[in-house]
Amino acid sequence: MRRSPDAADDRVTDATAPPRGRGLAVAAIAVVAGVLALYLVLISAESDNDVLQVGLVVLYFLVPIACLAGTLTLDSASARGIVGAAAAGLLLSMGMLAIFSIGLLVLIGAALAFAWVVRSQSEREGSSPLPMVLAFVVGAILPWSVLLA
Repeated sequence: MRRSPDAADDRVTDATAPPRGRGLAVAAIAVVAGVLALYLVLISAESDNDVLQVGLVVLYFLVPIACLAGTLTLDSASARGIVGAAAAGLLLSMGMLAIFSIGLLVLIGAALAFAWVVRSQSEREGSSPLPMVLAFVVGAILPWSVLLA
């Protein structure tokens, strides 16, 4: 056990404790991976598949999965917050773009990722929220910018 860095805080924290909200991150990974599998099943049923478009969508699903895996494996609480916020922004944007097909399921993954960001906020006390906000905005804008390009 070690003392919290804040001298006015009387809480004692365990330095080896796992990051908070692990269950939320794992649930978000499961939901996004399930939606990706569903997307691949649905797209394989169609006769005309644009390989570039399918590859881009698969990439857009793999990026938040990798970010959410980073929330479980990265050592720095700040880095975990940044990748979690990026995943939440990306999933929110993807869910809105696909709202008439698989979007609702993607929005569930976004809600879980956002809930992880909120739940794990106490680990990032004292660090600037600006990198997380920027990561969320970049994640949210990325699918729209590719769509418009």
